[in-house]
Amino acid sequence: MPDTRDITVLIVDDDPVVTAALHAQVNRVLGFRVVGIAHTGQAALAAAGRFAPRLVLLDLHLPDMPGLEVAHRLRRPDQPPADIIVISGRKESATVRAAMQRGALYYLVKPTRAGTLEQTLLRYAATAEQFESGGRFAEQQEIDRIFRSLHLDQGARPKSISAATEQTVLDALSEVEEDASAHELAEIIGVSRATARRYLEHLAERGLVEGRPRYGPTGRPQHRYRVR
Repeated sequence: MPDTRDITVLIVDDDPVVTAALHAQVNRVLGFRVVGIAHTGQAALAAAGRFAPRLVLLDLHLPDMPGLEVAHRLRRPDQPPADIIVISGRKESATVRAAMQRGALYYLVKPTRAGTLEQTLLRYAATAEQFESGGRFAEQQEIDRIFRSLHLDQGARPKSISAATEQTVLDALSEVEEDASAHELAEIIGVSRATARRYLEHLAERGLVEGRPRYGPTGRPQHRYRVR
């Protein structure tokens, strides 16, 4: 029996082989359930109206209309609200930008590995959960945290880097007034200085954190970090 708490998914792609693969990949992710498959734009709009999916995995090359047009029509008031993740072979910057302008939360390039799709769906689920309460965000940092959690690239994380600790470091660093050293951050979150430094350097390499030296009275530089 389907779990009513599952995130329902509509898959839109003109290639039956692709839709079959995506169907199997999505249904393997806990908390997600495919409710419909469409091979044309018109079929996608009809399925969206019928099944009211929370998430649409949308290809941009469809036989009857551009996928971007489908994304645009899914935003109309007569359509049930749905989030969109584009899965396309197109890599042009103008196309990616247009997809974002039409409301795509994320853009995956074909061929998409099962692990990449799974991590993207899990990030989406974690982000969607934060909206469930329907309350009001108290601080800018809370909103920043949501955007980071959605776009944090899990595929670029080394095995020595934990997703939970990575998010804890980002959250803690967001709370400091200006910046913090690895030693200060280690005391805040309860890890060793070496661990804090490793995570900070990893996040700096990915452009999520900015590190810069600050010279103290002894003339020796101390690296300070802040969220970009």
